[in-house]
Amino acid sequence: MSDGSDGAGGVGGGGGTGSTGNDSSAADSLGNAAEALGNAAESLGQAIGNALGSMAGAAGLDGALGQIADALGIDARDLQGILGAAVLGAVTGGLAGAVMGVVNGLVGGSLSEAARSAVADNLPAAMQPFANLAIDRFAGQIPGANSSLQGALGALAAGALTNGRTPDIGDLGAVARSLGEVTTAAHGFMDAATRGDFASTTEAVASLEGALQGGFGQARDIAAGVTSSFAAGHDVYPGGGHGDFGNAVEQLAVDATRLLSQR
Repeated sequence: MSDGSDGAGGVGGGGGTGSTGNDSSAADSLGNAAEALGNAAESLGQAIGNALGSMAGAAGLDGALGQIADALGIDARDLQGILGAAVLGAVTGGLAGAVMGVVNGLVGGSLSEAARSAVADNLPAAMQPFANLAIDRFAGQIPGANSSLQGALGALAAGALTNGRTPDIGDLGAVARSLGEVTTAAHGFMDAATRGDFASTTEAVASLEGALQGGFGQARDIAAGVTSSFAAGHDVYPGGGHGDFGNAVEQLAVDATRLLSQR
């Protein structure tokens, strides 16, 4: 989600048929890899968890994905984007962890895209490069946040995270709709965070970073509640009461859980 092509308009767009075919041909192997990670050795899960806990940026993610790919005997390039987010989550949390990874990646990417749009619209040109660097740092620390919404939905549609099984169109559509709602809500509060008469670039960047971290922190807690309920064997449903952005995230977590639980 590093440029304008990754915006909310990508949610409804369709990829080329060649790309979809490639995703489909890889779906079985990637789905089986994600499934296998639920039973991965405890030492591998601990090593990846430690790598993610101490990472300073995108390099840490690349290293963690490389370790997983080596352990599974697959190409690390197959674990990029939202697939990598799901697989990293599955290492330490099984299927519920995979759902959490997908939701975090989608939300992180939506926040990043909304922040870039707000920076372009609201901040003086001299401040924008520094603000965009802050967005890059934020997105680089969240697995899957640098992938496009269109690409993420394409991977889900191809069955890459459901053992090669093509998801029900209704379930996939629900994820697309709730993701659109997350993006819309993210645009609203990122716009508010970048409006104002900032005395310095430092002040503007601090406001931006505070909104990014605050929004993602809320989203992560809400998604954790949904996936914890799922892991405990309960049905998942949105409870509401979190505000526009939080409610949209909760619905996305519920919809993603329902879709990815189709094995």
